[in-house]
Amino acid sequence: MADLSIIYFDINACILSFLILLTMIAHRSMRLQQNRIFLYLLCTVLVSALTSLCSSIGQNGVLYGTYGFFSQREIMYVSTFLYMLFHISSSAVFYQYVKVVLNIDSSSISDTLLSYGPVVAAYTVLAVTPLNNGLFYFRAGRYYRGDYMWVFYLVAVWYTVVAVNYVLMYRENIRTSVFISFLAFAFFAAVGIFLQLYDGNLKVECFFNAVELLILYITIERPGDYIDSDTGLQNDYAFYVNTAIRIRRKRGARMVIVSLDNIDFLDNSIGYEAASELLLRSAEFFERISKNAVAYRLDRDIFAVLIKEGASLTHPELMKTIRERFAAPFNTSRYAITLFECSMYVCCPDDVKDTEELKRMITLFGDKSRHRMKHVINVESIDLDQDKRRSSIDGLLHNAITEESFNFKYQPIRSAGTGRFDSVELKPMIESPEFGMIAPGEYYPIAEDNGTAVPIIKHIFRVCFQFIHDSGLTGTDINEYAIPVPNAFLLMRSAAAWVLDTALDIGVDPGFVTLEISENTMINYNYALEENIRALHEAGFSFMLLDYGNGYTDAEMMLKMHLREVALNRDLLSSAPVSKKADTLIRCAVDMMKNLSIGIKASGIDSEELESYAISVGVDKLQGFELSRFLSGADLIRFMKERREEHGVGLLL
Repeated sequence: MADLSIIYFDINACILSFLILLTMIAHRSMRLQQNRIFLYLLCTVLVSALTSLCSSIGQNGVLYGTYGFFSQREIMYVSTFLYMLFHISSSAVFYQYVKVVLNIDSSSISDTLLSYGPVVAAYTVLAVTPLNNGLFYFRAGRYYRGDYMWVFYLVAVWYTVVAVNYVLMYRENIRTSVFISFLAFAFFAAVGIFLQLYDGNLKVECFFNAVELLILYITIERPGDYIDSDTGLQNDYAFYVNTAIRIRRKRGARMVIVSLDNIDFLDNSIGYEAASELLLRSAEFFERISKNAVAYRLDRDIFAVLIKEGASLTHPELMKTIRERFAAPFNTSRYAITLFECSMYVCCPDDVKDTEELKRMITLFGDKSRHRMKHVINVESIDLDQDKRRSSIDGLLHNAITEESFNFKYQPIRSAGTGRFDSVELKPMIESPEFGMIAPGEYYPIAEDNGTAVPIIKHIFRVCFQFIHDSGLTGTDINEYAIPVPNAFLLMRSAAAWVLDTALDIGVDPGFVTLEISENTMINYNYALEENIRALHEAGFSFMLLDYGNGYTDAEMMLKMHLREVALNRDLLSSAPVSKKADTLIRCAVDMMKNLSIGIKASGIDSEELESYAISVGVDKLQGFELSRFLSGADLIRFMKERREEHGVGLLL
């Protein structure tokens, strides 16, 4: 009767060979970073299984008493030799596969010795086996192990221990199912070695077959986790895994994050499919950008280019290549469109300490890049403590309204036509020892979320109206007081009536008051808000739209809102002198507002060059630190009186 263990392996080798072929077919179109070494591994396992099958067929022939080609001693010996050669190779290649999946590079002589030393020792013993029968030999057609088989056992144990050590070290970057599979590999390898010690007819396949079958399970499930289905690039999961390993090993990671501009606009104008085709063209460019960099797709319109470890490529060179390409149109089957990009260079761990910070930074970069007209965003401009800051501001708001501890500041506004300061913006600030002065544009959205917006704006109205009444500047020196108003207040049905009653009680003429509203007001536009705006407009109040050019804008709705003027987006304005696109948008906005009889205010004027540019495009008002800092109420009155005395006129220069 044939040896049951050999018959078992006979069937096992056939099934294993079939599974390997199917797996190779399934992976032929994959473009993973680890795909090449995986195919090497499969080829090694396939050759090993086929040669072992040849040897097993020969042994079965001898045991059954039927002799043929495979039962010849030379064929059995060569087949077993090749089996040994490729099986110990599969152990080493699997170890290398683990390193590639986890992106672990051999960077020193010790790493190289740990990786290749054991397999070299095993091959040395195998090479002298024909002389001393050290690993195996045949007697009467039967297979026997030699005295030096322990070397193969030791090599198997070595690669098992080292691979499992890597898996445990990087377990946070591995899916749970894969982590369990790797541990199962270690368990079955130990069982295989134990069985070999007590069954003289078994080769070393009990150990290696367990390894190979687990390889198939582990690997066949991985590609979908790493590939972006739309572009074929590696996805955000692959990006964060690879970056995390570099940071963890203190190897440094250099990358350029790129966000494409106007994708939402393209979706609405040329269609989602056409915009996706443009993204595919962009992905093809990033994929071929350099042999020294790997491209990833992190979001629909955000890509990352990770510079390979040890590459001489510098990030200025990489960013220059990106800019040069994006200066030209991207051609699709129907459109040729110039895409605009915003990029940010990040060096880990210099700029960020771990992947959690990196994720937060890229998320904030994506938000920030959609509100810009600049080619580059600096890492320093990304506030990683934004969540902490928001929580702190939330607490400050409750204290501010309870204790009425707002710090009211005022900034004069100059007329571009006359050169005189005839307007002022009232800025109710919150002062924090940790964060400094916090403006309404930052704390209003938080106040709307936590329910303090209404009591806060009521307090602000009372203080501002009282200052307007008591300052004595109304009509003689100042013709307009601008007060920022949160959307939540105007959504109250009684908002207009309350404002009118408060102005009447304090004695403020509504004709001198302009209420500043954000573009988000248009999104929340409903019946109550429309009625409040109409009632306040009829009473004499004016409205200014803040941050025009940054977000949602509906020209027809702007007319319904009875706008007196708009304030241009600061980022858009600051980029206009050096960006043709931003300059075009600014000039178009100014022309449209003039045709609609709506005034234009340029805020954020912090240099003479920007002031000259704003005047040249035809804005009506100028505001910024170049003209005046924020002033207290007493300082504002002194500021206006000094100019009245200097020039002897009612409206002040």
